[in-house]
Amino acid sequence: MKMLKILDAKETLIVSDALNQLILHKLVMSPHSITRLSKEMNVPALKLWRRIQRLMKAKLVEVTGVEKTGNLEIKLYRATALRYDVSQKFFGPEINNADIKAAFEIYATIQNDMNEVLKTFDADIPTESDPTDFAIYALMQAFVQTFDKATTKQSIHEMKDKLSNFHNTKLSHQGSN
Repeated sequence: MKMLKILDAKETLIVSDALNQLILHKLVMSPHSITRLSKEMNVPALKLWRRIQRLMKAKLVEVTGVEKTGNLEIKLYRATALRYDVSQKFFGPEINNADIKAAFEIYATIQNDMNEVLKTFDADIPTESDPTDFAIYALMQAFVQTFDKATTKQSIHEMKDKLSNFHNTKLSHQGSN
């Protein structure tokens, strides 16, 4: 399981569906068979099977094991990532104010830096560890490593200045009207 998957336009559309979100939530927490998902979610198994096939085609879900029950082989499915995030290319806001635009660019840079640190944990998921626990550990480590850097601290100060400029020039004038 990867720590983070940045979604493209097609994957974003698939994940925007409420049922697919519920399926992914369940599969992030632990592997499930279609039968178990069907019982827990009270959704017909055939409908879930079709959704799982679509999610697998998009590489959002994978088969992680097979349980044998008599002659039957029951596939277990798991999400391919702990977190799914939408690329800012698709939903980046159009910002008019120069200070807010600069602050947002700093914010996006810090967020991208954290995602890069998070990617370093992808190949290191120990087989003896619970993947969800390890993914949360990696997320917190990425946060600490990113925000502990002197460059990030400087960027946050710059962002605060930009936000203060906006507040002082735009928001304080609203109160005087």
